[in-house]
Amino acid sequence: MLQAEHLRFMTPQEYLAFEKQAEQRHEYVNGVIIAMAGASRRHNLLTLAFATLLRTHLRGSPCRAYASDMKVNASHKGNDVFYYPDVMVACNEADQNDYVEDRPTLIAEVLSPTTEARDRMEKLAAYTAIPGLQEYVLIHQDKVSVDLYQNTGDGWEILRLRHETDTLQLRSIGFSVALKELYEDLADTL
Repeated sequence: MLQAEHLRFMTPQEYLAFEKQAEQRHEYVNGVIIAMAGASRRHNLLTLAFATLLRTHLRGSPCRAYASDMKVNASHKGNDVFYYPDVMVACNEADQNDYVEDRPTLIAEVLSPTTEARDRMEKLAAYTAIPGLQEYVLIHQDKVSVDLYQNTGDGWEILRLRHETDTLQLRSIGFSVALKELYEDLADTL
């Protein structure tokens, strides 16, 4: 005879305490923790390339670039949500928490076949509801393709970049990079 499993929901505080001790990273959506799988070589190369370019650009400014291991509080409309963006920039000088960013300026996700739908729907809705977020960048790992969502003040608009000669321009931090440079570590595999 089958037995029903008891589903236990965590509070945000329980999740944050749990996550400090966990050997594997987990995201959190309304009481449910979601284990994160490892990333591919392409995913890692793009994440590192973008974070490195941003860190170099931001040197000497109050902004900081984070890659993969810093959580963002994306709680919105009564939903408690914590994600680990692939790359994040925060320009607030008063850090509030060593493990969670509440006020990012920029968030980027590297798309993979298993995460693309979630990044384009669930995370897009959550991230664009974060007060102060100016840009959300989606970088495809299997082809030269970047989608840039920018907060215009009256809503969000999207710019789609599809060619190596296109330039990604991030107004929020005064940064630009040609897609050819962003994707240079993957040039032989795309």
